[in-house]
Amino acid sequence: MAIKLRTVYYATKEKYHMNLLAGSEGLDQLFSWIHILENIDTMEYLHGNEIVITTGIGMDSPTWFAEYVDKVIHSGATALIVNTGKFITEVPQEIVDKCSMLHFPLITVPWKVHLIDIIRDYCNRIFLTEQLSYSLMGGIKNAIFRPNNPELYETQLERNNFSLDANYAVVAINGTNFNIQKMDTKFYGQLHLNIEIILNNYGLDNCIFDYDEALFIVINRVYATQLEKFAHTIDTTLRKRFGKFGFETSVSETVKSVKDLHKAYKQVKYIMDHIQKKSPSSVCFFKKNGINELVLSINNLEILKENSQQTLEPLLQYDEEHDTNYVALLKLYLQQNCSIKAVAELTYTHRNTINYRIRKAKEILGSQLDSNEERFRLMLAFYIRDAL
Repeated sequence: MAIKLRTVYYATKEKYHMNLLAGSEGLDQLFSWIHILENIDTMEYLHGNEIVITTGIGMDSPTWFAEYVDKVIHSGATALIVNTGKFITEVPQEIVDKCSMLHFPLITVPWKVHLIDIIRDYCNRIFLTEQLSYSLMGGIKNAIFRPNNPELYETQLERNNFSLDANYAVVAINGTNFNIQKMDTKFYGQLHLNIEIILNNYGLDNCIFDYDEALFIVINRVYATQLEKFAHTIDTTLRKRFGKFGFETSVSETVKSVKDLHKAYKQVKYIMDHIQKKSPSSVCFFKKNGINELVLSINNLEILKENSQQTLEPLLQYDEEHDTNYVALLKLYLQQNCSIKAVAELTYTHRNTINYRIRKAKEILGSQLDSNEERFRLMLAFYIRDAL
């Protein structure tokens, strides 16, 4: 669990006599741990987004401090705390200038401050944040799976600064063998941290939890345009940093309050189970088109599948037995408002040929498609077939 440096810095700066020399713009970054690191050759052990502390005890040359700071910055650390007064009396101006230019927080604490107190304090804050996160997670899950029992989630959400009446949305991330991959704690930690960083950059109130072979992000106080940008950023980051895992991102619409959060979750599950697998894109959004809402309103999707199959069965069977393509042709014909001319132009086929094939399709189905009711029944069957 990562927390924002700005919050912790201003809560503890007076207690530990901290002085921010540079990088105030970087205080909104997250950090996930804090280390004392004195050996310049052990920077590779940093994972990124940590606070690093040094006393300078390992200084063995005039260039050591500058090299040390360079390596800390390039390791992806969130900030550097320098314990001044014994091994490092003051921080050279060129180092301050460099950190300022890179918006990298550079903080000093005097020698009289016990570093172990800072480490214990900051680690406790991380642990407390994790505990609050678990509490929030429980409330969010109750809102999704037990929406008719508001006493199980409203207080928990409000305690965590979630607005009950603001917009909500759900984003789901799943990939190849995700349940196996998340057993690698280092991988899962990096994935989680990357998502937290993006959420922090967008300033979004959120709750992250894994469930049913996916990672779910519930977002509060989010608008449709902001949600779309966030989803594309997540998708780009996942493909860039975790490309081999084949992550896919599914995104609900925004709903008006926590009482509708379960609807957003159903939308995302529907995308994951039925839409994403047919989409050429790794990020997929729920779209209202009448059919999607109809599908989501029915608890037993097998009923829809059976209805669609029965309606189109004669054509499906004929195509399979005779290696024809009447199903696709009839669908295009209906989509073009039963215009032979339009179908002929789209398929680069003579009108007489299209006319013959449509008559044949009608014959196989035992219907002349004369009524709007019959056309709607067939078009609905095609929509359901595409959706499921």
